Amino acid sequence: MSDVHDHHHHHHDHHDFASANQAFFDKHAHQADHRPQAKEMAASVCKAVLEAYPFDKEATVVLDYACGTGIVARSIAPHCKTLIGVDISQGMVDEFNTGVQDHGIPVEKMRAVRVELKGEETELEGIKFDVVMCSLAYHHIEDILAVTRLLTFFLKPGGTLIVVDYPEMDATAVPKEALPMIAHKSGISEAGIKAAYDGAGLGNFQQVLFKGPKSGMHPEDIFLAKGVKL
Repeated sequence: MSDVHDHHHHHHDHHDFASANQAFFDKHAHQADHRPQAKEMAASVCKAVLEAYPFDKEATVVLDYACGTGIVARSIAPHCKTLIGVDISQGMVDEFNTGVQDHGIPVEKMRAVRVELKGEETELEGIKFDVVMCSLAYHHIEDILAVTRLLTFFLKPGGTLIVVDYPEMDATAVPKEALPMIAHKSGISEAGIKAAYDGAGLGNFQQVLFKGPKSGMHPEDIFLAKGVKL
């Protein structure tokens, strides 16, 4: 979960989302899990993800993209066989792996790597995943179709892509504290996320809404979208 909002104002041009986000998350990784409501938010997201897919702790192999510190992944891990987190921020990956160690989780079960995925067969040891998930990071991504195609590449046939994020809202309704210390969009419309899933060749599109914790920093409504690699 990469959604780090704090009160430092960093203004970035939108032409380079990735490096702006990487620099921000490297700097703030150590604070991420201590933000107000980080745990409540992670619990809300985890509950929605576990309801969206029939995880099997003996079999399900999961990729958590833009995994952040692993605060969501640690709650998913007991329900799957293996979970690999990827993030472009080394700071986040270090926090993730420290958290795995601190919680006594075996590294074979759960680990994170710093990589900018390109969608090549040699990446991630050639593993294909039952579930690829991305929580609260799509609104930091400029080209969601390209990323959705990328994530679909890492799914097994019949695998499920789960994206959790904020629904589109009027930019004027975004809490001003949340703006733009990092590259950011004001949520994603259902039409926008469905177009990205369709464009990536995913079928059985479904979207559900659920509530996160009340906060001045982010909207309370959250969506979970899912689709299947045909």
